[in-house]
Amino acid sequence: MRIATIKEVSGFLKVKESTLYSWANQKRIPSFKLNGLRRFDMEKIEEWVKASHDSKVVPQRITKKTTRNQDIDSIVKHAIGEVNGNEQYK
Repeated sequence: MRIATIKEVSGFLKVKESTLYSWANQKRIPSFKLNGLRRFDMEKIEEWVKASHDSKVVPQRITKKTTRNQDIDSIVKHAIGEVNGNEQYK
């Protein structure tokens, strides 16, 4: 067992220390606490990297929620009405 600190693993993985803390708290990366300090077994980290490398990652599609469900035609009509000064669009 080769014990490593957050700083060492952060440098090895090229990620921020805060990211490692987050992953460790979510149990997404193998780690343990030694007298209250987060530590890593480098052999397990290397295995984790290899396993992560071999697995396919499917990107998640991020969608923005809208408060109003309007189609583009109604938005354009509204804009044209405002430009032309139509009372119903004010």
